[in-house]
Amino acid sequence: MRLKVILFILGFSFTQQSFGCFHDDEIKAEEYRQRRTSVMTKMDSGSVAIFRANDIDNRNADVDYKYRQNDNFLYLTGCNESNSTLILVPEGFQIDSVTFAKEILFVRARSKSWSGENLGVEGAIESLGFDGTTSIALSNDKLKEMLPQILQSKKILYYSPVLPDVIFEPVTDKKFITLREVKKGLEEKYPNIALKQSGLLVNELRMIKSENEIALIQKAVNATVAGFIEAAKSCEPEMYEYELQAIIEYCFTKSGCEFYGFPSIVGSGPNTLLYHYNANRRKMKSGDLVVMDIGAEYRGYSADVTRTIPVNGKYSPEQKAIYEIVLSAQDSAIMVIKPNEMMNSISKKALEVIGNGLIKLGIIKEKEDARKYCPHGISHFIGLAVHDVGSMGKLEQGMILTVEPGIYIPDSSDCDKKYWGIGIRIEDDVLVTKDGYKVLSQTAPKKINDIEDLMKEKGIGNLEVGMMSKKLKVKSQK
Repeated sequence: MRLKVILFILGFSFTQQSFGCFHDDEIKAEEYRQRRTSVMTKMDSGSVAIFRANDIDNRNADVDYKYRQNDNFLYLTGCNESNSTLILVPEGFQIDSVTFAKEILFVRARSKSWSGENLGVEGAIESLGFDGTTSIALSNDKLKEMLPQILQSKKILYYSPVLPDVIFEPVTDKKFITLREVKKGLEEKYPNIALKQSGLLVNELRMIKSENEIALIQKAVNATVAGFIEAAKSCEPEMYEYELQAIIEYCFTKSGCEFYGFPSIVGSGPNTLLYHYNANRRKMKSGDLVVMDIGAEYRGYSADVTRTIPVNGKYSPEQKAIYEIVLSAQDSAIMVIKPNEMMNSISKKALEVIGNGLIKLGIIKEKEDARKYCPHGISHFIGLAVHDVGSMGKLEQGMILTVEPGIYIPDSSDCDKKYWGIGIRIEDDVLVTKDGYKVLSQTAPKKINDIEDLMKEKGIGNLEVGMMSKKLKVKSQK
């Protein structure tokens, strides 16, 4: 019975399988192997680390959500299937007379279904590189047998369950398995094991992107920029926000991206003041601004780019004045980026410029009041998560982060009424290089003249559904 409990705690179940795809630009098996080796060098003596794949989430009835792998599991294996487990044993575990494994990947045995064929042990060996005597792949039925043997002699278990902290079912008034129960189950089964978070082993490694990771993020960024450009060309009054969303996400898919990194934010008029608005149902009006905060996800890696454009193709004088402050703040903050610079220097520079600009417009009196109109964070890391792992310490070569200042002036603010209702955010993705920085999203226009010129062109969103194959005509000059 206790074995069943611990297996359930570790998420072992024969659930519906999600199937992986293999592409020429995927990260190669050797890089994943190097990552696992790096993790094992950080582990304490007498320890074992277990990483679980995400489970499949049910959408409704017999329909599941499209599968998305757990970040750390994907980072260490390249495996894009559910019902999989990676166990790292730096001191090795004797499998048989010739196999002394340090890395064991458990996957579902290969089988065919209506959706296709899953990876299986054969695929893990052929495509993921678990093909040696110290790095092996086994079918899930071996996990039941081997897990207690691996854990019984260990002192430390690095493990982060793929669970919410609390699962409560109100009708039956029962609590299901929680993180607390995971710890309790481990203590009962293995009283000599101390539990540590597995993220401690991986997060620092994930902060620095390899050349292959940078290339994948650049592809996500390129798809995102393409989506913005096509949406900007298509934007016009009386369109719905979701029409721009459809154009943007079409470009993501057309570019080969499997997901978006986060729900697309297309907020116009009063919705420009809502930082994470994503209902995207409002009809846009002439004179509105529209904030498009968007990010494609390519092979697990996310982009995050924001532009704010005038729905009718022309910024008003007040919109232009606020926009220029945000743009200047962003440009100044980006120029700060270089190795050994502190992460918070980016925000300090942006807020300094915003403060000076708002004082000149008479919107605030003191620089410290800039936070009143720019209350959110100005920079975060991106990678396998749109808000990726990172710290507020020194920047290092290979980090990729956003710079996204904004100004938001709600109605009834303590300033001239002509600025009320204006919300503007500009965001780019920036790579820390050896000597400074590289803006990965630099091909997305952000100067006022460039955006207004772009919006004079015709986009795919200006055509009726079913007319997409007809030749596009250039918009008349406004």
